[in-house]
Amino acid sequence: MMRPRGVRGFFSLSRLLGGHATPVQSPAAKYRVAIIGGGSAGVSVASQLMKKLPKSLHSEIAIIEPSDKHFYQPYWTMVGGLGLDKEKSVLPMSKVIPTGVSWVKEGCATFEPDSNSISLKGGGKVEYDVLIVTAGLQQNFGLVPGLMDTIGKNGVSSIYSYEYSSKVWENIEATKQGKAIFTNPGTAVNCGGAPQKIAYLADCAWRQKGVREKIEIDFCTATPGIFACPTYRAALEKIMAEKSITPHVKTNLVEVDGPGKVAIFEKEGGERVKKEFDFLHVTPPMSAPDFIKNSPLANSIGFVDVDKETCQHTQFANVFSLGDCSSLPTSKTYSAISSQAPVVVHNVMAMLDSKPQNATAAYDGYTACPVLVGGNKLMLAEFNGYTMDAMPTFAPPLDQAKPNTLFYIMKRWIFEQVYWHFMPVGMWYGKRMFFEPPVKHKVVPTAATSSA
Repeated sequence: MMRPRGVRGFFSLSRLLGGHATPVQSPAAKYRVAIIGGGSAGVSVASQLMKKLPKSLHSEIAIIEPSDKHFYQPYWTMVGGLGLDKEKSVLPMSKVIPTGVSWVKEGCATFEPDSNSISLKGGGKVEYDVLIVTAGLQQNFGLVPGLMDTIGKNGVSSIYSYEYSSKVWENIEATKQGKAIFTNPGTAVNCGGAPQKIAYLADCAWRQKGVREKIEIDFCTATPGIFACPTYRAALEKIMAEKSITPHVKTNLVEVDGPGKVAIFEKEGGERVKKEFDFLHVTPPMSAPDFIKNSPLANSIGFVDVDKETCQHTQFANVFSLGDCSSLPTSKTYSAISSQAPVVVHNVMAMLDSKPQNATAAYDGYTACPVLVGGNKLMLAEFNGYTMDAMPTFAPPLDQAKPNTLFYIMKRWIFEQVYWHFMPVGMWYGKRMFFEPPVKHKVVPTAATSSA
């Protein structure tokens, strides 16, 4: 496949700042690459592919995305915990999807990988040479009985919703005494540290208002520990103790009585306990979207079944997935996506070049969670989601298990700008920042041989 001469540099920013993607009037019958989802994973892969392909083929990349809006979800923690404006977390989808690709403004209904096609919710069908599934996670508030009836009122809120994120701050400001409970389910969630970040920020806000001594805080998580990586878990346990936040592990929210201000939890072994509350922050159970769970692409728990290194489907070689809807067994964060995207792009290019044997670029499990702990400080927890070993960028000299103001400044003011201005034009590679990482290949074991 021909490559364009030269490298698109910073002038590519015009595709975002001056560009405006418009949906195609009617989808083509077939695209070289079909990308399901216009979130950070889908946009990252599309924009990076555009840098590899001749301009004449850009319209052969389709992003299938029905939404009018693109959300920077990490911002919602600061909306709920710092009182920031949630409107800064959203842009029109037309300003984020790269200009030049084909935006099919419809939802995906079903996958038909045996015929290399997908069916659209509007009734049409699209064929592809390569399929990339980046549909994110589905928030299942309705799986907790009583939650949908009370979310947004009765002191119940969540940063895991654009609609309710600002309500979290309202509830923090309104709470002067009593019991505050923060929950974390046993399912995969967007950024596993966020359910406790909001607890730390609420604690800080209540201390600043002089009411903290009148408020008891519980952190109830269905998981066996408060954080996956042991290095940072130990540090966060110490922070919780210092802040007098009581952790309850293996404690899963199963029902909410909003008017009665009672949350019901199930502990290990099936025992159910009732906890009264004045403030309740809920992290809902999450899953891959239903159209993935019920498809031939899904594994036994509903995620797109891919090789954990190449991001290639275990059954269909021309199908890839990354990000939250994939089966990649790492923490589901944008940092992980930024490391997965160049791997997928390399392997997709190999497939488009009819060299499937070269689709061996490997993702190493890197992920990161910037944990706001209050007091204008942040712990930058970088680790390998496969081995749970710490993977710090700034150590030495910095001990990343110790929160500091530098990392807070990065989270508060820099990450947002990087997301909006560099991710949509394929110029952000996470840990590698603006520099495309060298390809690391999957090591394929060779068959043992014997000699006579």
